[in-house]
Amino acid sequence: MEPCANCGTSFDSAYCPACGQKRHKPGIRLVEVVHEFFGTITHAEGPFLQTLLGFFRGPGAMTRAYIAGKRKAFVPPVRYFIVGIGYYYLIRFFFNWDPVDSAMDAAGAERTVETGVLRVNHWMSQHVNLLLPILIIVLSTFDRVLFPRTKLSWVERYVHYLFAAGTYLIVATTLLPLSILWPAMQILNFLVIFGIIIWACISVHGGGAWTSIKAVVMVPVSFVLYVMLCTVLVALMLGVPLSEMVVRQAP
Repeated sequence: MEPCANCGTSFDSAYCPACGQKRHKPGIRLVEVVHEFFGTITHAEGPFLQTLLGFFRGPGAMTRAYIAGKRKAFVPPVRYFIVGIGYYYLIRFFFNWDPVDSAMDAAGAERTVETGVLRVNHWMSQHVNLLLPILIIVLSTFDRVLFPRTKLSWVERYVHYLFAAGTYLIVATTLLPLSILWPAMQILNFLVIFGIIIWACISVHGGGAWTSIKAVVMVPVSFVLYVMLCTVLVALMLGVPLSEMVVRQAP
């Protein structure tokens, strides 16, 4: 029998019968901190794998189940999205990879001078966590306009695309080493991003040919508008003249 470190009650089981705290040895080990960190992010209020698999089984059905009140079965959408962002930055750090530099290397461009365009592009690539919520806002707004008969509020659509964004971040980041080894494979990441979001859009609206056509148009248009909007905002913030962001055609 040993006293509980929390309340002092003596017990010999794994958990204290008085306060419920698990028995712990004195001191803190690194493995405990790591386990608590990932456990808090991925398992609080719902298992991570069940959320990921639930999306693959049917993103529309999963979102509707979550909205209907089935909260314990899934990771909350904001936390799920943050997991995707964190995973993306972790892999980037591990491989010391930058998408802008990688694209320039693949195109054979020189990186000797940091132009205004490069400053904007690097800032955007380094602050995906701040910019992606704008993409979700754009997607949710277009979704509301193009699919008004679907009985989902704007916020509920936002939740749906949070799940979609978290999923594509996880999948695309897992495939990222392929793009690092073979830069030409970066096109695969774009296919994953567009494919998952288009599928999520079709799924939540019940499928059908007309729904599919609108989804295929909506997602790329939303992405282009998102890039343009973020480019303007970041350029203004960094003091880069917007005229530098315009691609000039050679005479």
